[in-house]
Amino acid sequence: QPMRDNDDKYRKLLNSARWRATRAAQLGRQPFCEDCAKEGVLTEATEVHHVVPVKSIKDPERMLVRMFDCTNLASLCHACHVERHRRMGKNTKEENLNRAREEAAQFCRRFFGDPGG
Repeated sequence: QPMRDNDDKYRKLLNSARWRATRAAQLGRQPFCEDCAKEGVLTEATEVHHVVPVKSIKDPERMLVRMFDCTNLASLCHACHVERHRRMGKNTKEENLNRAREEAAQFCRRFFGDPGG
């Protein structure tokens, strides 16, 4: 039951006007697929991915914060979005969390500079 509640909350957030605006802003800021760009390929981003999965957060307040946190978003093409989710499904929860933290840290370094100097 608690997991179903989380799914329902997440689905409601995905269908909200606030998410549509956040998603549009993300694609406006980063209109190209971030994963393709790492390979030197320029592909239009059509989807927005939550680096740290929002649906897995049990606390509704934290879920809400992560949902709209621009540092938790990645612009991706459909194929790369599917691939990220495929990789996530193959790994343990801890591996996924560590990878998500590293991806978020890379994003922050790229857009906000290295906090160490």
